[in-house]
Amino acid sequence: MRTDLNLLRVLLAVYETGNVTSAAKRLGMSQPATSAALARLRHSLGDPLFIRSGNVMEATPRAQGIIERTREVIEIIDRDILSGPTFDPATSDQEFVFCLSEVGEVVFLPALFQSLRSAAPNSRIRTVSLAPDELVENLHEGRVDAVLGYFPDLTTPNIYQQRLFSHDLVCLIRLDHPLAGERLSLEDFRSLEHLQVRDGSRRQEMFEAHLTKAGIHRNIVLQTSHYMSVPSIIERSDLIVVLPRTVANMYTHNLNVRMVEPPVDIPRYDLKQYWHARFHEAPRSVWLRRLIMSVFNG
Repeated sequence: MRTDLNLLRVLLAVYETGNVTSAAKRLGMSQPATSAALARLRHSLGDPLFIRSGNVMEATPRAQGIIERTREVIEIIDRDILSGPTFDPATSDQEFVFCLSEVGEVVFLPALFQSLRSAAPNSRIRTVSLAPDELVENLHEGRVDAVLGYFPDLTTPNIYQQRLFSHDLVCLIRLDHPLAGERLSLEDFRSLEHLQVRDGSRRQEMFEAHLTKAGIHRNIVLQTSHYMSVPSIIERSDLIVVLPRTVANMYTHNLNVRMVEPPVDIPRYDLKQYWHARFHEAPRSVWLRRLIMSVFNG
């Protein structure tokens, strides 16, 4: 026997209100529609369910025998199915996983950690570095909550993206470098010896392509694959390095180095957050994306 679950709501409403008219008002239905629904339920269960006694509908033994289970079923449906999942950051002890590059950790992680731990004090945070071909799969499977940074190739269908802010590149030299001024001349930029960081990022590719298109050649005498050793090398030499402004700002606060503007306008690039369509409506993901946006937008 199959019964429309909505008919059970009619059963419960008539039982609790004592008449069809009041049940119809509670359910937002017309009285004829409520009466018809009750008739279908009577036919389905093979029992009158209610007997009129004056102005009140009294439940039959059959109705009384199933009313508590009916109430439980409706409560479960309303609470656990129709209401949908919720997320409470104040009580959550879940782990948030972000894919960040080395520079991304410098740019995002300090403020992100502070904001997340303030809003979700029991949460845990982990960062990973993934190859481009691994990003989509990890987002799809939920192993990574969000990818943050400059990932212009992450345009696969079902991947959402949202701009957070624009970034730019600057030059870094030692504090007492012979060069003066706040902007390099093109002649100095070409003649100085350069430290080049090749971290495999698309940001670096974009910069190199821009220089090539402008016909600008650098005298690169040292290459490294990460930024950790950059400030120590710069403050002990006359080398120059091009790097993101946020990273340069961090170094100038504590070390004997200073920023100078490059001799040409280098295109700014957008840093974004990326997530998968599978989790677009998930309360936890919605909350996390809003938090990230509030921290970094602008």
